[in-house]
Amino acid sequence: MKTKRSLLAAAATVAALVASSASAQTVTTGTVNVTGNVQGRCSVVAPGGAASSSFTGTIALGALDEADGTLAPALETSTSAASGGTPFTSRVVCTSATVAVAIAADSLANGTRGSAPASGYASEIDYTAEMQVALAAGGNGTVTYNTLTGASAANTATVGRLAVTSSNVTVRAYGFATKGGSANLLVAGDYASTITVSIQPAA
Repeated sequence: MKTKRSLLAAAATVAALVASSASAQTVTTGTVNVTGNVQGRCSVVAPGGAASSSFTGTIALGALDEADGTLAPALETSTSAASGGTPFTSRVVCTSATVAVAIAADSLANGTRGSAPASGYASEIDYTAEMQVALAAGGNGTVTYNTLTGASAANTATVGRLAVTSSNVTVRAYGFATKGGSANLLVAGDYASTITVSIQPAA
């Protein structure tokens, strides 16, 4: 009987020590941070396609002259709202809060620019090139370039966030004018011009 009591007492003592040790433990805490970043970028996203850094398109004007050989009146009186040909549209996504847009163009020409083919004739047509971007806050940001000025640098503007829409960039050509005067006859042949635009995160 005495041995049994001794064993019970020893067990009770061990249990008390274990309980005392558990109550004396502390909890260690830690903090783990999760980080990442999004680069300020602008990318062209074609419908159903992957993102790329450029786009290419055409504004087809068709016949430039009327029956008397001068520039077609519809091109001379064209405006941003009623431009020549079908405007080119694309989708550009930008992650930055502000975006820098720029545009430049050369004259619509048949052959070498800056040289008159003969008195009373013309092989160049000046016009206004325009890029319009839809903005997330509503409205549009617009930048234009007139080839008549012959500026060496592109015209630029800084706008806010671009709208997340399927066609948020539109490029137009309008306000055509025969080099040297509207009475000049246009020389027969193919005429071409290039509008160069850029869209990038603003510094």
